[in-house]
Amino acid sequence: MNLSKERAGTYLIIEIKESRLDSSNFILLKSSLDKIIKQGENRLIINLSQVGFMDSSGIAGLLPSVRTLAGTGRILLVGLTKTVKQLFNLGKLDRIFDIYPSVEDALNS
Repeated sequence: MNLSKERAGTYLIIEIKESRLDSSNFILLKSSLDKIIKQGENRLIINLSQVGFMDSSGIAGLLPSVRTLAGTGRILLVGLTKTVKQLFNLGKLDRIFDIYPSVEDALNS
């Protein structure tokens, strides 16, 4: 999984550098996030601005981390493209995930 990490205060910002999150790479996303959480990170901002396409498999790569951190941490999603945001809205996943337009907005929440 091609991603970059950057610290901003108490948050670790993870930028997903993939154009697609789907069945071809969701396992890599899940394992990357699992590893980061096992290293003690519990406040994550996941930047999806480079992801132009995501399907249910991509969402499946994110959900286990939300469950793992429920009550003990926080995952914020930022930079959703129009197509990806529609998927989250249609699936009512915007009720599960905290979604912000930008990293700055997420940090100020």
